[in-house]
Amino acid sequence: MDPNILNIEDGLLALTVVDEAAVGYAAAWQAPDGATAATAALADYVDGDSFSCQITSGRIAASKNVQRRDRAATFCAPASSTPTPGSSTFALDFAFFQDAHVRDGLSSFLWEHDTQTAYFLLAGDAGTTPPRAVGRCIIVAGSFLGEPRADLTDSVSLDIVRKPDVLFGTTGSTRLITGTGTVTDTPA
Repeated sequence: MDPNILNIEDGLLALTVVDEAAVGYAAAWQAPDGATAATAALADYVDGDSFSCQITSGRIAASKNVQRRDRAATFCAPASSTPTPGSSTFALDFAFFQDAHVRDGLSSFLWEHDTQTAYFLLAGDAGTTPPRAVGRCIIVAGSFLGEPRADLTDSVSLDIVRKPDVLFGTTGSTRLITGTGTVTDTPA
């Protein structure tokens, strides 16, 4: 049996600063207007389509959070170490071509909103088809300039505030797993 392979042909990364003054705003929102990974629309994000054209790589990276309790050996038992899992942490990692020569480009957005919380939309397809994820991250300014006569690139790792919502599958057969753990299959 052949493996299932995913290639990103026309991916998408969109960002917009969280607006706590938005009508009906709720702290639990993972996307503008309370949208989910299944319903988030590019139009709700700041210039997301143009940002995507700068992106050379994008992913959500998970990191384990495990504490170990080490117990010394006794006269009756050998030493032991017991792992205790905690909640994983996540980061939105992406690499991009710097666009400091564009007034309202990705580089400008990152610098302007450094340390602010933003909603993100990351998708393997620029349309509304899965796979895609939404959540909140903390913006970090990228690098500014670099080597002469070279394509200037950069990468950033934005801490994700809480576990994101992820839509797996393909159009017509999806599984939405929310950051709170709710799983919704379509069709059910």
